[in-house]
Amino acid sequence: MVRGVLWGVFHVALIFLLMLSVKGLLLMEQRRNAEVTQGLSKAILEMLHIKKVSASVSRQAKPHPYMKRIYQHLESLEAEDFGGSDGILVQSFRSVDGPHHAPQGWIWFNISNLNPSMLGAELVLYRKTLHSRPLSVTVTLHSIIASQYNLNEIPALEERQLTLDQRPSSGYDVFNVSAVLAVQHLEVVGFQLRYTDESGSLVLHEALTQSLYCLNRGSLQEPLLVFYEARPFQF
Repeated sequence: MVRGVLWGVFHVALIFLLMLSVKGLLLMEQRRNAEVTQGLSKAILEMLHIKKVSASVSRQAKPHPYMKRIYQHLESLEAEDFGGSDGILVQSFRSVDGPHHAPQGWIWFNISNLNPSMLGAELVLYRKTLHSRPLSVTVTLHSIIASQYNLNEIPALEERQLTLDQRPSSGYDVFNVSAVLAVQHLEVVGFQLRYTDESGSLVLHEALTQSLYCLNRGSLQEPLLVFYEARPFQF
């Protein structure tokens, strides 16, 4: 009888150990599956991240059409010089949102990483609209230098006549803004065009600027601020 009891206890213990082994194997399999799933998820996330970064880089790497003209001009200069100089340094900046305390109707650029060796600068605006009738206005270009808490307007940079029914041969109105380089520690700079008609009356400058020029950030022809290590090129 004792032998039968011992045999029964042995069977129960054996079954219990088998159950523990099976449970252990199941847990190991679940852990392995979880690790595989986690690895796949991580790989997918990394792939998505790489695609996102690549797309961002490709968008930023696509040059502004005006910069293409500059690159071509620089290449022609290098060909004429036969490698006799180190070339000309050029930096370009696309428009950004203005500071939170900035007024409306200005075109803003963050130039905090501007190379200090720059000597010339120009504001490049693509003329998208032509007036249906012969019409000219006088445009004065104004600028604001923005710091963390202050906005300082500097004297007018340029004044010229604009013929609204004719587009420049390049397609761009280019303004010399080299005077902003006289300001120390440039970070954010804004520009505004103010117009007067033939009678001398002030025109609604913000509405006319939006009508005349392509101002959409992220568009192919968005506003551009170009700095040169020498005098700006004349195309």
